[in-house]
Amino acid sequence: MRGGVDFRWVGSVCLLPRAISTLNKHIELRGPVPRTLIAEEYAWADVFLLPTICEGSATVCYEALAAGLPVITTPNAGSVVRDGVDGFVVPIRDPEAIARSLDVLARNRELLTWMSENARERAREFTVEKYGERVIAALQNSAENAIKLQ
Repeated sequence: MRGGVDFRWVGSVCLLPRAISTLNKHIELRGPVPRTLIAEEYAWADVFLLPTICEGSATVCYEALAAGLPVITTPNAGSVVRDGVDGFVVPIRDPEAIARSLDVLARNRELLTWMSENARERAREFTVEKYGERVIAALQNSAENAIKLQ
């Protein structure tokens, strides 16, 4: 345990060796993990952190929500995370905001549990099936509007 919490970084680390050495003092660097083992990583965690600067719509946030993990991320994740409901949305490049969010969840287990339940519920709104329904509805709406314009 480092500083009262354990951190794992799952996935590639594209940094200089010296930076990796420094980072490894504070975070367990797992490296790439096969997709078949990702569920174990989510099961290990209490919270999912993605302090991204640029993403489209980060799939890992949806996966983490489905695993019942409150997500701490930035607006740049293109995420469906609701700030204060199923996680926290923090400004980019703001380590203090990340630390505050982690501290709140570490100190308030009831909030962590509540956000975990909300995360699972939120994920049910964004399944592949639900996505398909939204695409079909959008296409139907678009077709109806195109007919009206003619």
